[in-house]
Amino acid sequence: MENQFQENDLPIGDLGKLGLVRNGKPLLSDEDLTALLAGHRTDLITLQDLSSDGIHIRKMDAKLSLQRTPEGHVTVQLHPIYRDIKKHPLLLDVEAEQLEQGTLTHVLKTYHTGDGKKKSWVIEYDPETREFISSDPASVKVPAKINGEKLSELQKEQYRNGDIVQLSDGTHLQRRASSRSGVTSNREALMYSLILDGGISYLLLRSLRNLFGNKAAQKDPYTEGYQRAMQDMQQWQRAKQTPSRAPVPQWEMEQEQQQRVNGKSRSR
Repeated sequence: MENQFQENDLPIGDLGKLGLVRNGKPLLSDEDLTALLAGHRTDLITLQDLSSDGIHIRKMDAKLSLQRTPEGHVTVQLHPIYRDIKKHPLLLDVEAEQLEQGTLTHVLKTYHTGDGKKKSWVIEYDPETREFISSDPASVKVPAKINGEKLSELQKEQYRNGDIVQLSDGTHLQRRASSRSGVTSNREALMYSLILDGGISYLLLRSLRNLFGNKAAQKDPYTEGYQRAMQDMQQWQRAKQTPSRAPVPQWEMEQEQQQRVNGKSRSR
């Protein structure tokens, strides 16, 4: 859940060619900038007066994302609205049709590579750009807790594979690569608790889109678990501002203890 990019990674030159820089600063909303740094796509952005290779485009709507080349160079990727839907090589015609019609939210495709290794892709359809998007579940960083509720191994697997995850407080959420926040939910806000190399951290997600195809209005996000997780985050922030070590929540100590036990078991 750490950002894949830092602000100093932003290719200001590329953004400038798109008319999205003023006084050396990107002309992006906070939400779109956060999405780029997290490795997600922005919402649709209107670009104007684009010129490249002798071609002039007066106006175009597109989503943006960042990509790092094998050499470490970061570039802006443009995702325009396609006139014709491009086929996906891994999808059957019936699967593609169901994704386009919204009767399927995603398809998990697993196959064996030439060297015999198993590889999986989660494929979904973005109706805004009319394209299929693939994401690698193996590279997804799953939160340890959401709204104060510790995720089971099954829930973590569901999260990685793009399935709907249900929490005990009635919260439903689904990871979606086409969403600016990377997740949709039947609640407008979620609180993630994360275990990173530096210890515990928190991530507050706001203005979330509703679950794909959900006709009901989003529910009140301020559940008891959400508010408890918010208090934990505020306590963590206060502790970070003092020279003393931040208190370690009980659930994190239990997880670290279990990891040590598992490590000893594997070493025998």
